[in-house]
Amino acid sequence: MTFTGKAIHSTGVFATVAEDVSDDISMISPSETPLLDALAQAPMESKNVLHEWLEESLGPNTIATSAIVNDDATGFLVHDGSGGATTSVLQVGAVLKNLTTGEYVQIDGTSGNTITVTRGFGSTSAATITANSTWYLVGDAALEGADVVGDISMPRVRKTNYCQIFKKDIIVSGTVQAVNHLGGIDDEYEHQRMARLRESIRDLEKTVIQGILSGNTIGTASAARSMKGLWEAITTNATTATTISTIETLEGVIESAWSRGAEDLDLIIVDSVKKRQLASLQDARVRVDQASGELDTFHKDISFIDTTFGRHKVLRSRWMPSNSAIITSSQRVRVVPLSGRSFAHSEVSRTGDAKKGMIVGEYTLEVRNEEGMAKIL
Repeated sequence: MTFTGKAIHSTGVFATVAEDVSDDISMISPSETPLLDALAQAPMESKNVLHEWLEESLGPNTIATSAIVNDDATGFLVHDGSGGATTSVLQVGAVLKNLTTGEYVQIDGTSGNTITVTRGFGSTSAATITANSTWYLVGDAALEGADVVGDISMPRVRKTNYCQIFKKDIIVSGTVQAVNHLGGIDDEYEHQRMARLRESIRDLEKTVIQGILSGNTIGTASAARSMKGLWEAITTNATTATTISTIETLEGVIESAWSRGAEDLDLIIVDSVKKRQLASLQDARVRVDQASGELDTFHKDISFIDTTFGRHKVLRSRWMPSNSAIITSSQRVRVVPLSGRSFAHSEVSRTGDAKKGMIVGEYTLEVRNEEGMAKIL
């Protein structure tokens, strides 16, 4: 046989037969960022790796007794409901109502964690009060011409979070950059740059939800800074509910945040398990606007839930903890970039036969007034 210089596979198929490869590259790796898409844009950039903001609150609406109070006692040990001191923001003359017995009292004085009161105010009946009994602050009842008694202003509180650096490296050898590629890729480095950017934004979303503080020493190269995510930030209202079987269960969780003043809870972020549970609530009450031609379509998904406390957009997120939910406000959760450090590509000088670069961004998370949010474990 005349030498042709061509090889023949053992199957008898000539190597010159062209491969049949589509120019489309398929990928199902999840990269969606529903929470980032739903949040309001930060009004300003961070100016330091330790980002701070101020929170302020009005005086409390309720307090609690710290110990049993007999029906003839006039001195109460009290706390703010979480065990903290509260007498500094209680004013002489304030009228309180016990939510269990219905008794009214009036504050005559405060000292340390103790208030002195007039029992059975307004001809109500004094009764023995149990520990941790809740008292509702009705309002002040001052004497005519009364002088200023004391400062009851609530101090502003500094809250903090750290900026976390997100970095993806890109290395493409000279050979890989030079050869032809299937899939319609003209520039391998550019293709990898776009893929790493998608990964970076995806990782930011995951960290916004489940990030945790660790190694946050400013100015050190020995430990990477990390930021606290939304899940870790919400601590006041955390409810365990394996199954949301009724709308009342969901409303009870929302009410825990509403009772602390929240009026802007417009997002419910859930994993797939909780999403299915929400979709099963009160099927008869789900209103579907059926367009022409969709009369035979079975509708199960819901995008919004209207409760006693407002309308809430439901976001299904892959990045939530298993069987969990977060109820929050899109206006009080902000993803904040460090000044000049939004995601950007930087090409690195060659140190060998490769084109190198990186995608870098530095961000932190503001969670304002977490006591006005809630989560389901």
